[in-house]
Amino acid sequence: MSDVQALVDALAAELERPTGVDDRHFRSIAYSSHVDDVDSVRLASILQREAPRPVREWLEELGIHEAATHLRVPASPELGMAARVCLPLRFDDIPLGYLWLIDEPEPVGDEQIEEALRYGEEIGVALYRARLLERDDRRLERELVGRLIGLREGIPARAGEELLRAGHLVSAPAYAVLTLTAIDEEGGDPSDAVRVRLVDAAEQLRRAVAPHHLLVLVDSDEVIVVLALTGAGELSRRTDALLSAIRGTGSAGWRPLIGVGEERAALTGVGEAYRQARAAARVVAAIAPGQEVARWEDLGAYRTVAALAQDRDPAELVPPSFARLLACADAAQLIETLERYLDLGGDARAAAESLYIHRSSLYGRLHRIEDLADVDLRSGEDRLELHLGLRLWRLAGSRPAS
Repeated sequence: MSDVQALVDALAAELERPTGVDDRHFRSIAYSSHVDDVDSVRLASILQREAPRPVREWLEELGIHEAATHLRVPASPELGMAARVCLPLRFDDIPLGYLWLIDEPEPVGDEQIEEALRYGEEIGVALYRARLLERDDRRLERELVGRLIGLREGIPARAGEELLRAGHLVSAPAYAVLTLTAIDEEGGDPSDAVRVRLVDAAEQLRRAVAPHHLLVLVDSDEVIVVLALTGAGELSRRTDALLSAIRGTGSAGWRPLIGVGEERAALTGVGEAYRQARAAARVVAAIAPGQEVARWEDLGAYRTVAALAQDRDPAELVPPSFARLLACADAAQLIETLERYLDLGGDARAAAESLYIHRSSLYGRLHRIEDLADVDLRSGEDRLELHLGLRLWRLAGSRPAS
């Protein structure tokens, strides 16, 4: 965007007033220096790289997106915004952004607006040229990331080498992968608008980190983020920032789910980190509804279960002994009892207390489980088989007993 910045600086010098350029989403692209007091909106736009949300909503209400020519935006003391002149930027009728001129203390004159319009044409050309270059760059980036994590044909190691050599990604002490999906609270598929918000949140995070420290790939309903990590605790901070960015887009009717794989010391491990993040999200979606972050390292035994199931339906892997238990009339009560008993390491007293039943009642249920499932709970093999069946059943989408 160096051409755009140069044009903005030249226009600001010629008009002797602050000037800036935003994209269509009111994200700052270039801005001139400001020798006088800076209003809070301009300051926030410079520091955060975009206008505050209330300002964006107000500008949309004023019809900025539909403006065919320049228009004057009145001052808004409650928003901390000085008066401005807005000039839409286009190339070949393609809307690309906005050119802003501060309209006080002296209003922008007609001759100055004419000069700004001439500059606006050049800025539009520069923005369009940058868009084409970025589009080609992002296309190559997506292809290489797809190869790196195993979603595209090619050798992952070579894709990693090319990403580093082409400058798409920096060499770093560690790398990590996040997967970002949306869960419809009514059980349907997320809308296109929700998917766009997920992508936008990932792009917000991209702008917040150092250049070439983050790559984004959109694959079907999943947004994949590859991070180059340079400091301790950075992965947790980036995950929190991504979750905050998603919440800022509005989340009525759906909730985000971020899968987090383990950090890797080399790019060659990024493919496995992606599979971990994806599996973590799958497990948490099945067993912990409402949870928004799924970390592979927190899954415990479910890591083995997820690795066993991979992309298969876990219900197909449930052992016959547990399937027989599922078929009985009082399956819900017996499964809850079995799960509590196995999770507590076969401690009958602790299991009875946690279920609020007498120990003799617990033994009665356990004997019934043995009869129905045709197992012996004194056998470590039989207990392992049932416990594995329980975990696979949970992963298949059942909900924990109340």
